Amino acid sequence: MTRYIHRFTQEEILKVIKAYLLDGLSHRKIQSKILGLPAPDNGGGFIAMEILHYYNITGDKKGILETEDINYLIKNSTGIYVNILKKLKAYLQEDDECEKAIKGLTIKGIVNTEITIETKQRVGQNKLRDYILNIYDHKCALCDIDKDDLLICSHIVPWRIDEKKRLNPKNAICLCALHDKLFDKGYFSLDENYEIKLGLRADEKISRLLKDKNFKEPIENLPDKQLLKIHFNSYCK
Repeated sequence: MTRYIHRFTQEEILKVIKAYLLDGLSHRKIQSKILGLPAPDNGGGFIAMEILHYYNITGDKKGILETEDINYLIKNSTGIYVNILKKLKAYLQEDDECEKAIKGLTIKGIVNTEITIETKQRVGQNKLRDYILNIYDHKCALCDIDKDDLLICSHIVPWRIDEKKRLNPKNAICLCALHDKLFDKGYFSLDENYEIKLGLRADEKISRLLKDKNFKEPIENLPDKQLLKIHFNSYCK
């Protein structure tokens, strides 16, 4: 029963458990939507089911958090099930705080963006990524790449540099893997008119790659021009 459990991160496991206990999704939908794994109509979902069964989560618990308070369940549960419920509670609290911060609903726009769940995780990154991809219509801001697994929530001021800007949507741009890497390494930035501004490291080949690229604006939360200026001065000169 533990053939698959160790293949997934703690965050992936918590997403599976949330989808079952709170959202009431089927094993097959969880396996397809949450884990991104094949889940055929006949027999699909057994990997998601194994994860749930490992934590003693069976069919009678599907959607239970729609009607039962998680604190009540924690108080009246035991063993590995209560342990995962405690971790899920912390995960849901952080997830909620991150969503409020991204939408500017917290007083200072600052939340604890790291949580210890066996290993330190950047709990807000996935939430911010989902938001950024949505406002850029799931397309790179500089090209036609529209495959989610090739798109990056690219920070203007890096995550590690400034905690206060981590979940600021104006500090992020949706870029494909190539343009994200070029931006991150300082080969280019964007000027106050959101036009390509080459960095000193950009040679003729890089210039050709970026030639005629035009920035496609998101539906809201345009990149902060001051942050773009900081990016250029810090990484492109």
